Amino acid sequence: MRTDMERIKLLHQKARELHDQKMMRVWGSAAGVLLAVLVALIVHIDVPLQSIASNGLAASSLLGESAGGYVLVAVISFVAAVCFTVYCIKMKDKNH
Repeated sequence: MRTDMERIKLLHQKARELHDQKMMRVWGSAAGVLLAVLVALIVHIDVPLQSIASNGLAASSLLGESAGGYVLVAVISFVAAVCFTVYCIKMKDKNH
């Protein structure tokens, strides 16, 4: 037979597990939406990189005037990845 304190402790543990599962679903959904948005941005950005690369400037193609959209997508992806990594590290530290 369990005591009241043991039952309360198990109840709190189960509530934490359910909250963690919910947060993982939220983060998974957010990652899917972000992926869809980034793919849509890349599809709709019309950058003539061929003309920049044909002038012998292939290494500096992101410095072209019309390549700002690609840089924006890269920065958004990097920030999202950093946020997701920090969240996962916090979750791991919290569970151990």
